Amino acid sequence: MKNLQQLICKLSDLLGIFPFYYNYKGERIDISYETKIKLISAIGITPDGKNIISWINYFENNSWKNCLEPVYVVKQDHSIFIYLKENQKPSHIEISPFKDLGQEGETLSLFLNFDIMKKEEQRVLDDGIYFKYNIPVPSLPIGYYNITVFFEKSIHKSTLIVVPENCFVPFKKKTWGLHLNLWSLRGNKKEGDFSHLKKIAEYINSLGGFISINPLHLNDPEDLYGISPYSAISRQFNTPLYLSKSPVKEKNEEFFDYASVWKEKIEALRMEFAKFYKAYINKEDEAKRFLDYKNKLCPAVREDLQYFSVFCFLREKFGKNWQNWEEKFRKPDKNNLSMIYSEYNKDVVFYEYLQWLIEEEITEIKTYPISLDLGFGSIRSSFDVWVNQELYAIKAEYGAPPDDFNPKGQKWGFPPLIPFRLREKAYMPFIKLLKANMKTKLLRIDHALGLFRAFWIPEGTTPYEGAYIKYHWKDLLGIITLESQINKTGVIGEDLGTAEEWMKEELIKRKICSWKVFYFEKGPYGYKPSSFYPEDALCSITTHDLPTLKGFWEGKDIQLRKQFSIFDEQQFENAFAERQQDKGKIITLLKEEGLLEEEAPIDKLLVAIIKFLAKTQSKYLLLYPEDMLLMEEQTNFPGTVTEYPNWQRKLPLSFDEIMKLPIFKEITTILTEAGRAHPSG
Repeated sequence: MKNLQQLICKLSDLLGIFPFYYNYKGERIDISYETKIKLISAIGITPDGKNIISWINYFENNSWKNCLEPVYVVKQDHSIFIYLKENQKPSHIEISPFKDLGQEGETLSLFLNFDIMKKEEQRVLDDGIYFKYNIPVPSLPIGYYNITVFFEKSIHKSTLIVVPENCFVPFKKKTWGLHLNLWSLRGNKKEGDFSHLKKIAEYINSLGGFISINPLHLNDPEDLYGISPYSAISRQFNTPLYLSKSPVKEKNEEFFDYASVWKEKIEALRMEFAKFYKAYINKEDEAKRFLDYKNKLCPAVREDLQYFSVFCFLREKFGKNWQNWEEKFRKPDKNNLSMIYSEYNKDVVFYEYLQWLIEEEITEIKTYPISLDLGFGSIRSSFDVWVNQELYAIKAEYGAPPDDFNPKGQKWGFPPLIPFRLREKAYMPFIKLLKANMKTKLLRIDHALGLFRAFWIPEGTTPYEGAYIKYHWKDLLGIITLESQINKTGVIGEDLGTAEEWMKEELIKRKICSWKVFYFEKGPYGYKPSSFYPEDALCSITTHDLPTLKGFWEGKDIQLRKQFSIFDEQQFENAFAERQQDKGKIITLLKEEGLLEEEAPIDKLLVAIIKFLAKTQSKYLLLYPEDMLLMEEQTNFPGTVTEYPNWQRKLPLSFDEIMKLPIFKEITTILTEAGRAHPSG
């Protein structure tokens, strides 16, 4: 038994399971043997002695026996390692453009004399001696390549990804933005859609700002658990909910009724499509743009669009959970794909048509500076999990350990990506995800710290029994920088939460901007002065998961935590006392910065904090209309579903009305005086 425990712990280390972590109080939490077994099982490995030994051998020796790593992510003019058995010499190595991802260029052939090359390392395995060689990579443009090693009777293949040093930086000067939730927008007596966004983006651009919006990922508007823009059915493909092609008359001035808006919109879109399909099958000019859209997609993405459309059709036909479908459809299969695509062409093409309509509207809107949002995970019944089942730990979920905000911890409902499986796929699903979301000037990456390590909770357990798992962060960050440069998209990493400082430094080193929330920027003695905010950062008063300034000042979030039994009486009293102290420290900070003479009403306090953030050196300042309107209720209350109207509350005024308010005009004056408003971008 002791030997098995040692093997389990060794495999756990090889899988990247951290043996311990420090909680929000600074206490060391050791991961139990039982949790390790549950996580190993969730990854798909049966934890018996013989099998464990086999997997340990796989992780330690697989690359040596396969000649190549499954993928290489390197900077320009760097080298790679290959592994050769004694007396085994390749004839040559070819590096060719990865055409499935749209890479172009010539094929290079390398002829190397391994007899005189230095052996970096050697290893004795069960079938002989192996040597590790350092192979210099020729100077290549950044991008994706196939690498093939040719032997007399065999070949070995891998993927080479050449990445830049930094992300693209779209703005040369400090700037500002306004965050909008599309469902919250009002005007023209219709529900929020892309037409509202376009009008507001045009106006904010004229003031030298950008618009940040909620994720556009496909979710489930018919299910209260699925309306969150972060509960994705697909993060690669988008929701038609906000299409302006089929507007929906406003039904409720206070809340967005997802199910009824969706029903009305999708019915109208089906009627539109019925007319369009006739033009499509007859190859009329009306359908030419649609065909061009599909043809311009790189082959890997074009195939995914077909799979996605078939998935949506099957979901409608057999139910929302693919795990309950007929067995032959539970896994994506090319033969089934072709059969369904042909037999039910009209039904399937409808879903391709919707993605084209969304793409058309985004293309029109992105003439103005827009920041899209990439959510952290996809739900268990999603397309993303169905199409890549082997990559996900279905019997676990992402979450967060207990902390000040949620003493019981959080479970997010997303099955985690298995790090070594993702690497074996040469990060292709991650690459396609970035390509799908880097369509505008900026991209916010939700929970960017999850690129370094993510908190896994085994099925049937609580966050107290979770553990952190390590990801191949250097590779993932390298791919982000590459896609950022390819698409000319700046990147903001939402790096809030408990993390070691080096992680945030690694993001900033690559020009992935940090996120600095005013509420959190405090030390042991008080709030940090404006001079402490870094240049490569976005600063804001709040986020969608946090209270508005008015809600914060009145302790509304603390009251709700008690009301929803997230806090007990003692935790409530402690949090309320700390909030009172924080309010005093904020007043002190604003006085020291010369922005406030004495304690002021909430509207004056808001102006002072915006002035404070505007004068920091941080590249981006993001404002929220909920603060400008002194709303008390926050957009989302983590840890709740039915208890609180998450993702539903609308703004009380149309944007036309908002921009006429004295507070809006005062804020735009502040931004201009702070040197953040640059109409030319």
